[in-house]
Amino acid sequence: MSAAALALAIDEPHVLAGPYEPQAPAAAPAAPAVSAPMTAADVPQVIELLRAAPQAAYCEWEDERLLSGHLAHSSDLCRVIRTPSGRVVAALLAGSFGVRGSISHAVVDPGHRRLGLARVMAVDTLAAFRRRGVNRIFLAVLDGNEAATALWTGVGFRPALGERTFECDL
Repeated sequence: MSAAALALAIDEPHVLAGPYEPQAPAAAPAAPAVSAPMTAADVPQVIELLRAAPQAAYCEWEDERLLSGHLAHSSDLCRVIRTPSGRVVAALLAGSFGVRGSISHAVVDPGHRRLGLARVMAVDTLAAFRRRGVNRIFLAVLDGNEAATALWTGVGFRPALGERTFECDL
């Protein structure tokens, strides 16, 4: 995607044209997938999704108290997609400090993958970062996670050449 096309896509709230709820053959078409800011009420379901997805690299200390507190200053950056019944089937956690931001987790329920839900959340989160004046966003992808690599390069991220990611649990 060109920089101009990405800028256009990020400036407007993103709506994916297509179903996001599995359907029986005779079911009526589902509404378009729309990401929404994450709320504290979503956190238990988000944690369930993260725990069930090894590629999300969830840490048990990222508990309900911590994530709910994070939303106090980053709810515009943290996104979810819910089914019409209200079940969270996709989530993205992000935050910022100054002019730098980070995306820590993006996860989609296995039964809802390959529908573009992560891309919807990514585009909406990038727009929220832009509104905040964030100039650079970083994230980590586990080696071998080709789906995540395709998602993030598809919305404009590039590998940081010559850098390594370090972390330390306290």
